[in-house]
Amino acid sequence: MKIERNTVKCRSMSIFNAPRYYRRDGLRLAYYEAGPKDGVPILLVHGWPELAYSWSRQVPALAAAGYRAIAVDLRGFGASDAPLSASHYGITNLVSDLEALLGYLDIPKAVLCGHDWGGIIVWHAARMIQARISHVISVSTPHVRLAPIDPIEIFRRRHGDDHYFVDFCDHIGRADALFAQDPDAFFRLMFRSTPPETILESHHFHIPKNFAAFLKSGAPMLGGAVMSAKDRSFYARAYAQSGFHGGLNLYRNTTENWRLGRGMPLHIAQPSLMISARQDLFLPPKMTDPMLDMVPDLERHVIEGCGHWVMWEQPEALNRLLLDWLSRRA
Repeated sequence: MKIERNTVKCRSMSIFNAPRYYRRDGLRLAYYEAGPKDGVPILLVHGWPELAYSWSRQVPALAAAGYRAIAVDLRGFGASDAPLSASHYGITNLVSDLEALLGYLDIPKAVLCGHDWGGIIVWHAARMIQARISHVISVSTPHVRLAPIDPIEIFRRRHGDDHYFVDFCDHIGRADALFAQDPDAFFRLMFRSTPPETILESHHFHIPKNFAAFLKSGAPMLGGAVMSAKDRSFYARAYAQSGFHGGLNLYRNTTENWRLGRGMPLHIAQPSLMISARQDLFLPPKMTDPMLDMVPDLERHVIEGCGHWVMWEQPEALNRLLLDWLSRRA
C-alpha cells in the first residue's frame, strides 16, 4: 500500500507539468487530472493569486483515496489562455467554463471545491448549474448575502481608494504592470503566514501600494514563507508567462457580478462543507455564521494555527477534513 500511495503522489505531482486542454468560448483552457476514472469526480478551483498548482498537496491525497481529482487553471491563469478584456472574466463565463469541462469529460455531476476566488465561483456555480454540482466545498471563502450597494463602493468607504479591489478597478493596467516588474518578489510578499497577534487594519488591503513600497525597499527576504522557493518559482514562471491581468480582471467584474446576484436565490441546496482558517485576516471564521440560514446542509470546521493559504500552510489538516467529509457525504 505504501508503494502504491507513493506512486500516486509522484504521478499527481507530475501532472502539473503536463496540462490537458479543452476549448470553450474560443479559448484553450487547461486542466490537470489524477485518480481513477470511475472515482467520484472532484473539481478543484483556485483563487488569486493562485493556479491549479495550489492544489498540488491535495490532488495526491484525493487520488490515493480513490477520487477523480481535477484541478483547473481558470481562464487568465497558468496554462490557460488569457484574453485581455475584463469582459471575459465575469462570473457567468467562469461558471460556464466549469460546466463545459464537465461536459468535455462526460461527467454528469461533480463535487465542486474552491479556495479564495474559487470559493466565490463555486457558491455561484452551486446555484447557476445546480443540476451538475452534487456537493460543495469551500476553503476560506464563505457564502455571503448580497451587499446592499455595489461592493466596490463599500470597500472605498471603509478602506479608501488604495483598497486592492478599488485600485484594480480605478486604474486598469496599473497593478498588472506593477506586479509584473518582479513576479518572484510579488509572491514572496504575498505567500506568507499571519502572526497570531495581527489585527486587521486598512493598510492590509492596500496590496498595490504595499508592493510598490516593497520594491522600493529592495524587495528584501521576509519571514513566514508558506512554501519552498521551488514551489514559489512555479507561480512566478506561470505569471511571467500569462501576465497578471487575468486575475485582476476577476476583481474588475465585482460590480457586474453584484448586479447579477440580485436575480439569484441565496439558498444552497447541496450538502456543503465550509473550512476556515483561524488566522485568516480577510476571511475569518466568524464570517461563516450567516451561512446557517442560507445553507441548510452545512458542516463547518476551523483549522487552527493557519492563515489564508490553507493548502500550503496546513495541507495535512485540510486533507483530513476533506477526506473525512467526502467519505461520509459523497
